[in-house]
Amino acid sequence: MPGPAEARGCPLPGELARLLHDLRGPLNSVVMHLEVVKRLVAGDRVAGESLDTALAQLARLADLLPSAFEVAGLELGPAGRVDLHAVAAEAVARHPGSTVRLGPGPWPAVVGDERLLVLAVDHLVRNALEATLDREAHPPEVTAATAGDTAVLAVRDRGPGLRSTNPRLLIRLGHSTKAGHRGLGLLTVERIARLHGGHLTFESPGDGARIALNLPTA
Repeated sequence: MPGPAEARGCPLPGELARLLHDLRGPLNSVVMHLEVVKRLVAGDRVAGESLDTALAQLARLADLLPSAFEVAGLELGPAGRVDLHAVAAEAVARHPGSTVRLGPGPWPAVVGDERLLVLAVDHLVRNALEATLDREAHPPEVTAATAGDTAVLAVRDRGPGLRSTNPRLLIRLGHSTKAGHRGLGLLTVERIARLHGGHLTFESPGDGARIALNLPTA
């Protein structure tokens, strides 16, 4: 999944932007002082390796901070009755040329921020497309159903499956099975689910994965 631009039109609130800026100052200062120390212990292999590790971790922290703040900065906008079929259709439309299918109705409705819900489903659809090896023969599918007072919107793919169905292992900033990805997508989806009083569930049926966004019905 893409990096910091993943929030797609969700700018960082002013107070969080200032906080991020303030945190970068001391972080940069620590890096500069460690570089000085590294030159002073140039003949000490063990010390040099430890400093290299510390500098690498600080660089990783500096890279992840903006992403973490983006997720934390997501906030509910005006809430209203939202048709999940319309949400899924708009999310799929963001991937022109894809073969993603929408399941049959009836589709439930929820109360929430339609813009954020589209963003959440967009991430799940992108994940499914990236995991799908043969999009023509086995296209991802988005379905929705009602279970009691919960609306369950699920995105199903037939890729390699999940390494685990434990949310704590899957939803982690900086951890992704895809090279160059930050694991920000599922973190964003979980944040949006929590903002709506819902949660994510994961299944690995044996021939792919099924990730469901569980939300209170309208």
